[in-house]
Amino acid sequence: MRKPWKAVAEVADTAASSLSEVVPRMLNALSKDWREEISPRLLSALRDMFARAEQVMMFPEDRCAELDRLSRAAVGLPLARVFIECADRVLAGGQYGEAGMEAAARSALELHVTRGVRQVEEHYLRESSAPRAGRVRDKLEQAASGCDLTGWARRLTRIDQGPTTVRPPKNDGLDDGAPL
Repeated sequence: MRKPWKAVAEVADTAASSLSEVVPRMLNALSKDWREEISPRLLSALRDMFARAEQVMMFPEDRCAELDRLSRAAVGLPLARVFIECADRVLAGGQYGEAGMEAAARSALELHVTRGVRQVEEHYLRESSAPRAGRVRDKLEQAASGCDLTGWARRLTRIDQGPTTVRPPKNDGLDDGAPL
């Protein structure tokens, strides 16, 4: 489990933490994974494919060859591989341009969040008890459903401008902290 996902797990494991504390950490974990795995070259190649999708769809064997080449370059990068597979599905479904790029990125992020939640749950099952792992998984699933993955996909693919990290709320006052 990567460091950012450990931070997500620690906050989710704290009974006093709220979803508003888990969601920013989950988005930051997604952003860090994206930056580590999705190279500018991969993003540019997929953006180009979506931009010229009508031409690409006329020659499906070229699309398959190009996606296969990108996939081979992404060995050992699970998020990159999922993004390429999602792009292939979206292109095959006839979505082009920014909408297609957004749909592929959103699908990849959804699958990656699910993978992250499973990794955390497996960790807690190995290191702790099943009820505790279940509580952490439930909180993470609730947080995942509260994430705006569409907006995040648009930011990470640079369709929209904006920060790709979120500052978790800081509880430093006497009245701040866990709600009673």
